[in-house]
Amino acid sequence: MSGNLTADPPLIVEVDALRYAFAEVGAGRPLPVAEVEAAAEALTLEPRAYDRKVLLQAIPEGPEDYLPVHAVNVASLAAALATSLEMDDAAVRLVALSALLHDIGMSRLPAETLLREGGLEAEERIRLKEHPAVGARVIIAAEAGLELPAVVAFEHHLRLDGSGYPSVEPRRAPHRVSRMIQLCDIWHALRSERPYRAAWPPDIVLSFLSERAGFEFDAELTAAFTKLIRQHTVPIL
Repeated sequence: MSGNLTADPPLIVEVDALRYAFAEVGAGRPLPVAEVEAAAEALTLEPRAYDRKVLLQAIPEGPEDYLPVHAVNVASLAAALATSLEMDDAAVRLVALSALLHDIGMSRLPAETLLREGGLEAEERIRLKEHPAVGARVIIAAEAGLELPAVVAFEHHLRLDGSGYPSVEPRRAPHRVSRMIQLCDIWHALRSERPYRAAWPPDIVLSFLSERAGFEFDAELTAAFTKLIRQHTVPIL
C-alpha cells in the first residue's frame, strides 16, 4: 500500500459512522456506541499499518459536514500522536474513541449556530459553552463504561492552568488524554475553513500552540505534537 492518499475519499466509513452518531444524539436518541467504537478501532490500526508520510484526513462534503469530519480528523491525529508516544493498542483505541466523542455535545446545538458567518449572539455563546457538559452527560447516559471519553468531552476546553470552560473549582489541570486531544482539536479547527474565517497556515498554528505551551497547553505534549506534524504531511482541507 502506498503512503499517498488514494483517489477515494479517506476515512469515509469513519465519517459515516460519526455522521450517524451526531444525527442520533442531535435527535435526542441514545449514543450509538457500537458504531463509534468500530470507527475508533479502525483509527487505532491506521497509524500502525505502514510508514505513512501523509496523515489521513477526511474531506468534508459541505459546511454542514463539519462536526463529523472534525471528530474523525481530530481522532486520526490523536491516534497518530498516541502511537508516536508509544502507547499500546488499547490505550490508542481509547484515545481515538475519546477524540471521536469530544464534541458530541455540539450535536444538541441548532445547525444555524454552527454555520453562522458572523458573530454569535450572547445567548448562543452561552449555549455553545455548555457543549462539554452536555457531551459528558450524553456519554455517561450510554452506560457503556466510557468514563474517559466522558471526562475528555467535559475537559477538552479546560487549559493546563485550570482556566477555560466549563469552570471547575478548585482549578486543576485536565487529564493527560484531554490535553492530547485539545492540541489535535485546536490544530484541526484552526486549519479548517470556517464560515467566519479562513484557515490558518500550519506554521502559524504551530507557533500559536508553542507560545502557549506550559500554561495553556502541556509543554511536553505540544513538543510531541509539533514533531509529529513536522514529520508528516497533513492535507489542507
